[in-house]
Amino acid sequence: MKGTPLMTKNINKNVHNTGLSGIRLVSNFIKKPVNEVIQLTVGEIDLPTPFATKQAGIKAIEQDHTKYTDNMGILALRRIITEYAQEIYSEPYNPVTEVLVTVGASEGIDLAIRALVNPGDEVILVSPGYTAYTQAVTLAGGVPVVVDTRSSNFRLLPNQLEEVISEKSKLVILNYPNNPSGVVLSSQELVELANVIKRHDLYVLTDDVYNRLVYDQDFAPSIASVPDMKERTLVLNGLSKSHSMTGWRIGYLLGPECLIHELYKIHQTDVGCASSISQEAAMTALTVDRDNPSEIVPIFRERRDYVLKRLDEIGISYIKPEGTFYVFANIEKFGMTSLDFVKFLIQTVDLAVVHGSAFTEFGEGFIRISYAMDLSILKEALDRFQAAVAKLNNQKSLS
Repeated sequence: MKGTPLMTKNINKNVHNTGLSGIRLVSNFIKKPVNEVIQLTVGEIDLPTPFATKQAGIKAIEQDHTKYTDNMGILALRRIITEYAQEIYSEPYNPVTEVLVTVGASEGIDLAIRALVNPGDEVILVSPGYTAYTQAVTLAGGVPVVVDTRSSNFRLLPNQLEEVISEKSKLVILNYPNNPSGVVLSSQELVELANVIKRHDLYVLTDDVYNRLVYDQDFAPSIASVPDMKERTLVLNGLSKSHSMTGWRIGYLLGPECLIHELYKIHQTDVGCASSISQEAAMTALTVDRDNPSEIVPIFRERRDYVLKRLDEIGISYIKPEGTFYVFANIEKFGMTSLDFVKFLIQTVDLAVVHGSAFTEFGEGFIRISYAMDLSILKEALDRFQAAVAKLNNQKSLS
């Protein structure tokens, strides 16, 4: 425990056993002023929130829409979400009972896991994967069971899932498009996974926050669209990525009434409701600005292609991202841990990325590079990266 406690009684052991975010850890190694270090770390888009959406937030303040809302979320917003979801998932959701507006997608992760997981229950996670899943499972007293997908180029296969299922298995968490790899599963791949999940009577939490940031289709397929999966599936989504609204903290959960009702109990106790101002803005985001993803995807495609071109020139391999705004690059040939590689970049060229081991131990040997930055910054960042790699290559040749 950090620091010396004044009390003699122990704190919650699950909290004590939960680590901090490996993504945020990187900032601890930055000793220079922030403006001197290029940080391709946190998953936050540099582009502004759409204009009409911002104006809706301003109008909400001016009209004093600044009070508590319905705990489940403003009903008008929930109706808009279900209409939007019908188009994406081809599945009807009742706006009154099957939608819960959350304080960002992060709250949704916590609500789903706390509501479903009893101490000792096993939760199956895909690796590499977002760090918050493991943390939330540990906090709930569950047991994270991590599937290593390196041999299948970060695509979860039915046999890989089958191999880790036990009598204690309760929940499978899927995240496609995947953070950090950018992999997107096809509809057929999801059907095959759904067959395994249904056979073993498991719940699913599908984190679809990147589903509109894909390069070869309008939106990524989701297991929520597979027939007979609605009754066991919680869909997590939000506006942070699709509409550059990280600071507005608006997410939502979709699912069968029997599950949403249980999550609602925790949500009502923890936060009461999401910000009224942000909810008003979200209504505009999903109507007037609903096509914002189609406007920003070409920008990210250009950035992705530039980063991949530079990595090819530098001699760094990767799995081509089909979605998100990350590339998971392989640095195994340098014989360093991914964390040591990150420290080396910071210390030698003032460039910060995220070590692959932040995304479970099966991310070791990789780094995550975020290209949610202006192209001019990415050019400078890749110049610095190339200089660091050249230095490592020189050191290797001299040894």
